[in-house]
Amino acid sequence: MRTLLCLLLVSAWCASPALGQRGNLTCGGTDHYRWAQKTDTSLASRAPIAIELDTIVNTWVAPNLPANDLCAPRQGNELKTYTVVAWVRLLRAEADSDWHIELTTTAVAPIASCMIAEIPAIRYGSAFARARNQLTQALSASQVAASGIVTPAVRLRFVGAAFYDGAHATHRTHGHCNQQPGGLWELHPVFSVQSP
Repeated sequence: MRTLLCLLLVSAWCASPALGQRGNLTCGGTDHYRWAQKTDTSLASRAPIAIELDTIVNTWVAPNLPANDLCAPRQGNELKTYTVVAWVRLLRAEADSDWHIELTTTAVAPIASCMIAEIPAIRYGSAFARARNQLTQALSASQVAASGIVTPAVRLRFVGAAFYDGAHATHRTHGHCNQQPGGLWELHPVFSVQSP
């Protein structure tokens, strides 16, 4: 498990373009939607609100954020920190160095009913290094396949800021969680990973 996570880190770092190639990271550049919000740690000290994954996916509505606004500030539910207990079903490193985690309400729930949690690269803050270490430890008895599938799934508590990833409303490449509108809600960034 530790070897695979190390490989995930290295592959994401190698695939990630140099800062100068990404454009203006203040708002996201040309290829990052609301990057400043995705890596912001200002909400980390807020007391998290406990909420069910199903409540987020099935009842939260999309905020009024245009998909092409790379600088749109947080609003509504995005201004709060939440704690969600769920099962880790998939883990993979993305080209932007985020750890992409797909969560479901049970260990065998359809993956299409998942919610995404993202842990940014450690260069964006010590909270992310800690969260990655916590997740690595929690998954130490599981196998992570090359596809990202975690076996057996592990039930964990994620603490992070809500984020609506509206960029995926148009190009539909949001992992397995974009089959319903609520699947565009994420915990991004994740500040900590704990036992339930």
